[in-house]
Amino acid sequence: MTTNFFKNITGLNVSGNWKFTINGDDKGILTVSALFTPVENGDNASKLVPPLLLRGTADELDAGFFETIQQPVQEASGLFHNMDKYVKGLEEAKKQSKMEQDKKSQEIKAKALTKTGASIDGIEISSEPKVSKEEKRKAYEDAMKKIGDLNDSCKYEEALTLLPSATDYPERQSELERKKADLERKQKQYAQALQLFHQD
Repeated sequence: MTTNFFKNITGLNVSGNWKFTINGDDKGILTVSALFTPVENGDNASKLVPPLLLRGTADELDAGFFETIQQPVQEASGLFHNMDKYVKGLEEAKKQSKMEQDKKSQEIKAKALTKTGASIDGIEISSEPKVSKEEKRKAYEDAMKKIGDLNDSCKYEEALTLLPSATDYPERQSELERKKADLERKQKQYAQALQLFHQD
């Protein structure tokens, strides 16, 4: 007896493992369970995919079995392939993230050593960190922008904590004093308004 079953399996063009279970009843109806899983897959989600279940007479299954399973098996194969790529990508991202964190950790250690005036590999590090005028100006502008956003959101206390020190920016002392007075005034008014609101 000749069958094309295995040629048809190969013709689906998917690599993986097949598990078939065939149950027959006394009326000649067969129930076929076909489970396809990839050869290797690092994702446990692949275990959640159920088997395909088909019922029919031997003639019905001979005529339509492969046409019925072809599309779902192709989709499952693509899904498993994507899962595998996703898991590998996730592992790569974790490695990259660890490398980034190690790099940041080294930068923090280097900054800490710089502040204490220690040396690395026998090279003396100045205890005075050098900040360029451009970096200082940018830090000031960034702080003032954040303060403006907090001011707009009525978060005056947070804005006051971000306010740069006049000793760090002596050339902007009067501007900083005005901003501080304005924020403190608004903070007080806001607190009073909240108090009145809660009384009502």
